[in-house]
Amino acid sequence: MKQSVQGKATHFARFADQASSKFVSLKWKITLLTSMILLIVVTIFSIISYKRLINNIDQQSEQQYQRHVREVEKLIEQISHNSHLLIRMLPFLKGMDVALSTQNTKQIEEAFDHHWPLLQLQNGIEAVRFYDQFDQLLVGWDSFEPDIYRDKLIKEHVSKVNFHEHPANPLICLESCIQYTIEPLLIEGVRAGTIVIGASLADVFLGFKRTFGSDIGLFLKEKKYKITHNDVWFPEWDIRLAALTNRDKNIDILNQTLKEYPDLVSLKQGIQTQWNKRHQRIKLLPLQGIGVTDQAHLVIITDITETIEAIRDAIWRIVSIGLIGLIFSGILLFAILSKPLSQLKHIVFTLPLLAGGSFGIFRATLSSMGRKHWLKDEIDLLYEAAITLSHKLEKLEDKVIYRTKQLVKQRDELSKEKDFIAHLLNTAQVVVLTQDVKGKIMMLNAYGEMLMRYTEEEIQSKTFFELLLLDGAQYHLGDELKQVCYGQREQLRHETITLCNDGSKKHIVWLHSRLSWQSEEDSSVLSVGLDITEYKRVESNLIWLANHDPLTNLYNRRRFSEELEKMVVWSQQNQQPGALLFFDLDRFKYINDTSGHQAGDSLLKKVADMLSHTIRATDIMARLGGDEFAVILPEVTASGAIEVAKKILFHLNETQLIVNNRTHKIAASIGIALFPEHGNTMHDLLAAADLAMYQAKDKGRGTWHLFSNDDEIRERMHTLVYWKEKIEYANLYDEYLLYFQPIMSLRDRTITHYEVLLRMRDKDGTIYTPGAFIAAAEHIGLIHEIDHMVLRKAIAQTAIINKPGNRIRLSINLSAHAFKDPELLPLIRNELIFHGVDPTLLMFEITETAALENFFGTKQLLEEIKKLGCGFVLDDFGVGFSSFRYLRELPVDAVKIDGSFVKDLANSSADQVLVKALCSVAREFGKKITAEFVENEEVLILLEKMGVDFAQGYYIGKPCAGNEIFHHLKFDGAVNKLEYSYSGKKVIPFRNQK
Repeated sequence: MKQSVQGKATHFARFADQASSKFVSLKWKITLLTSMILLIVVTIFSIISYKRLINNIDQQSEQQYQRHVREVEKLIEQISHNSHLLIRMLPFLKGMDVALSTQNTKQIEEAFDHHWPLLQLQNGIEAVRFYDQFDQLLVGWDSFEPDIYRDKLIKEHVSKVNFHEHPANPLICLESCIQYTIEPLLIEGVRAGTIVIGASLADVFLGFKRTFGSDIGLFLKEKKYKITHNDVWFPEWDIRLAALTNRDKNIDILNQTLKEYPDLVSLKQGIQTQWNKRHQRIKLLPLQGIGVTDQAHLVIITDITETIEAIRDAIWRIVSIGLIGLIFSGILLFAILSKPLSQLKHIVFTLPLLAGGSFGIFRATLSSMGRKHWLKDEIDLLYEAAITLSHKLEKLEDKVIYRTKQLVKQRDELSKEKDFIAHLLNTAQVVVLTQDVKGKIMMLNAYGEMLMRYTEEEIQSKTFFELLLLDGAQYHLGDELKQVCYGQREQLRHETITLCNDGSKKHIVWLHSRLSWQSEEDSSVLSVGLDITEYKRVESNLIWLANHDPLTNLYNRRRFSEELEKMVVWSQQNQQPGALLFFDLDRFKYINDTSGHQAGDSLLKKVADMLSHTIRATDIMARLGGDEFAVILPEVTASGAIEVAKKILFHLNETQLIVNNRTHKIAASIGIALFPEHGNTMHDLLAAADLAMYQAKDKGRGTWHLFSNDDEIRERMHTLVYWKEKIEYANLYDEYLLYFQPIMSLRDRTITHYEVLLRMRDKDGTIYTPGAFIAAAEHIGLIHEIDHMVLRKAIAQTAIINKPGNRIRLSINLSAHAFKDPELLPLIRNELIFHGVDPTLLMFEITETAALENFFGTKQLLEEIKKLGCGFVLDDFGVGFSSFRYLRELPVDAVKIDGSFVKDLANSSADQVLVKALCSVAREFGKKITAEFVENEEVLILLEKMGVDFAQGYYIGKPCAGNEIFHHLKFDGAVNKLEYSYSGKKVIPFRNQK
């Protein structure tokens, strides 16, 4: 045993001698390599730091330049703005209005001489001139020497202002740079000439110098201005210097820069140069938006010497610290590695003992090193790993037996998982199949066999693509499926029509993925399919309903608008004319009221059926709502459109509707608009056709009318476009206001609630009532959006004013179209919930017009809103022929007698009889009664005697904005103590109703 160990030791000694002849210590290699890496890191870090500092300075300089430009432009714009205000003020100076209106030179001079010194001193004005409408100078004041060329330039701008009637702000730089403001002069709305005011830019440049510390100048492209003695011409750059701070020094810098950078583009990008051993940064920036006739640039000269020196000092400090750290780290690293590497060398020479199976000798040799440290390092870990390795090699056979048992256990678990998967495939309500790389089906689950009516034998004889009905866009599926099969793609999802064995077709969504346990040579794909046939059928029905009117099967308004827009674009591109026919049915309301809405529906179906048999297959027809129909006739002239209109009228005249032995004749009035002759947009064409239809009605029932471009019709079109722009502006900037008019209880003369009235504010602050813009909103299809806005604002206002212990009711006016809006009920419900408003605080006013087109639909909607807790008022009561019928059948709580019967009630016995009758009928139906247009005490007393419950009108209170009515509310127990006056008397405006 001893001889064996000695032999091995001799062998190891020999090995060590051979190794030592070529041995280079690892500590030297690590020390040298680490030193080189640190040196490279220090160098790179120094370079990066230098470039980063330079880039940061460049970025900060660029941002500062942009701020400079904005500041200069802002200062120049401020000069123009001050001049503009001064021009507005000049006619109001003492004596100026009369002198300017007469254009008397002597009077103007005498009147303005008193103000000229003050304007120079306080406003820094350098020139004021007055011109007449014919560009002739009336009189002028200048603080500089006369110059014919300056006068010529100013006169050119005056001519343009007089011609275009639009202000101008030119910058003219001759002896000095003057910012002129030229504006038309109006005296009491009448043109009286032109005013010219000039202000110097010297203060702008001096202010910039004081603020930013940089020198600034103005460059102008020399095209038509003459060169003055203050200007410096740079021919290589083709520019002249019109103004410059610190002029002498900076001109020398610019001349030196011109030699180094003859290209002006370099200055626009920014350059650095040295002048008198100082670093200067020069940047040329465009000056925009100030009315300069020639191209203008700002030149900014900044001394950056201190910044450059600071960067260099910082870089040298970084390099010095890095080199010192490099030397110390190399020495320290060499000292630290010496002892551990010697121990590592001993372990390396001992490792070959494991190859001979001398595990005990190996452990004894390592133990002689005696390594037992409190803090372990890699050498200790290597020592422990070598000991552990010797023990594990001895126990290798036991490990093999243990692994074998584990494999058997895993095999049993996999068998259970296989059974679970097989059961899942046969019970899941999805199609599951596998296919090979050629698409041949290998397996299909039980649900797939049942859905597609295939047996196991039949399906295995087919490929996957034989089951699909592919269109042209899906022929690439084969290549994509191969990508999944070869692992080039993780998954593939697509939707196709699948052919079943019984000839039926199924819409199936397929998801393909690669079976992960297959090899590259034997790849296969797992395909999972979900049957969405029923979903597709429902989706198709929903799409059809979104585009069609379910009653007539024609296109609805939304789809028709899309088709009309497409047809107009196609007509313009192909230069083919077309026509739009727009009509509604005469006496449709009468038929609907006398024979019921089912008769009206039958009538609409007959009209739709007649249209489908009358027009061409390429024509497009639609029901726009109610009894309104429209037809698009592509590739047709005016005469052709007229013939189609006559044909439609003829067939309508022959159509009859018999209901309960009563025969109804059908007629219509058709409006015709041509495109692109009468409009290039859908809104313009519909407006034109609508106007033409009403002109046809004016001729008589059952006629047609072709839209005309005469002045009257065009004016109506322009009016529609005019209001459209104002409505869109109000929608965009929320310029709709809610006004509130008090309604007084005649029983105790207290204000019980308020009516909500809509107003629209224009750009100039003008307030418009709904009568001005509602008709236009209905034409352009924005009426529902306005109704929604009124609802949201009114309900939000209700929440604000109804603080704890207070109940203020609001009566909301909506358009006649609101009750045809399917979004109305959900919107009211959601807003009430969102704001937490008690529904009983809200009432809605409805007119006969709102119920005319679809009485039963409106009634049903009112009943649904009524269930929420809201109330209803029948407005304009007594005006229509059907008022009593609506009073009987609609779920209203109150009626509002039309103001036409109330306004002159004190002087009209006929109105008194009628109002008494209306009150009697309303009371018999159990409805509250409100009278509007109450404008004097005499009418108020008569209404009290007639038993009217509430009064509303200017005598009670004019409509006001919410902040004028509600911001003074103060609560004291159950009664609001704020007094509201009407016509000299005082009443309590609101009584708390708990």
